[in-house]
Amino acid sequence: MNVQLGEIVAACQAAGVPLEGEVPADWPVTGVAAVQSCGPGDLVFADKAALLAYVLERKPAVVIAARNLRDALTSLAPVTLALFTSNVALAHAIIKQRYAARNYSAADWEGPVHPSAVVHPTASIDPSATVEPRVVIGRNTRIGPRARIMSGAVIEHDVVIGSDTVVHPNAVVGYGCMLGNEVVIGAGSIIGSEGFGFAQDAQRRSHPIPQTGRVVIGDRVRVGANNTIDRATYAETRIGSGTKFDNLCHVAHNVDIGEDCLLTAMFCIAGSSQVGNRVIASGQTGIIDHVKVCDDVVLVHRAGVVKDIDQPGAHASLPTQPLDDYLRNTAAARKNAELRKRVAELEKALAAASR
Repeated sequence: MNVQLGEIVAACQAAGVPLEGEVPADWPVTGVAAVQSCGPGDLVFADKAALLAYVLERKPAVVIAARNLRDALTSLAPVTLALFTSNVALAHAIIKQRYAARNYSAADWEGPVHPSAVVHPTASIDPSATVEPRVVIGRNTRIGPRARIMSGAVIEHDVVIGSDTVVHPNAVVGYGCMLGNEVVIGAGSIIGSEGFGFAQDAQRRSHPIPQTGRVVIGDRVRVGANNTIDRATYAETRIGSGTKFDNLCHVAHNVDIGEDCLLTAMFCIAGSSQVGNRVIASGQTGIIDHVKVCDDVVLVHRAGVVKDIDQPGAHASLPTQPLDDYLRNTAAARKNAELRKRVAELEKALAAASR
């Protein structure tokens, strides 16, 4: 990396994250680094005062800092240039995506379609896409511009994969599924796995109900490593644009998840449930089947959703309750032993007084 700071500032401005401060005409940046390990020439980020000591000690070329740190950084010039923003994390995301993200081409596989890949003759692969070693691509599959299918991935028949989408090693995209643009499927994840649908007879033997629907994933979705998203029984399991899954999440058949959700590790949702837009779920959140969660809900403290949530806000515990109620109830529960002891003492005193 070797770019002028003015180019970086212009890129942030175009993305809606203006950087405040004077930008010299010639101010090179040679890397993006963590503030704790940076060196001369690097661009770093500081969103809290505790990081300023590293900036002063290591003297990077540029620090992008929170506005409330402006006074503390006035003494940096002329070695380090300070720029300020109201959203350091977003500036970090935009700059690192553009200038310091993973270089997939560094793997340097022969291609664009590696000779060891098995590609059905009816598959359509854009010339700008990359297919790495030992990939399997099925009949009538369509892979869009600049997509990358990494080593060992299996793309079954009749799949549609959009532009700039990356399928990581050993992932599987099942037949008939559709992935939008700029989707990331993590290593070992399975899109379009068989939904869990069975009927039982009088002897309690389980008979499978074939799951013949598909999974449809919108644009800019990130599916972490070792996720499973089950295909629908008949229609579609849907994941809305912009939603991000952590590792080790499970989505059952016929689920509909909205846009721009953040769903962290071990999130699990049962069949035919619906999740609105901008829902956040902390680790080990569970949602049973056939319930609805409205927009702008935050699920915390291993939330277990067993009925509809129709009010935005934070909800916690099993069964879920508004976070303020949960905190009050938890505080009260801590006093149960003391209260039981006091009640027992009162009962003894009443019994003695009645003799």
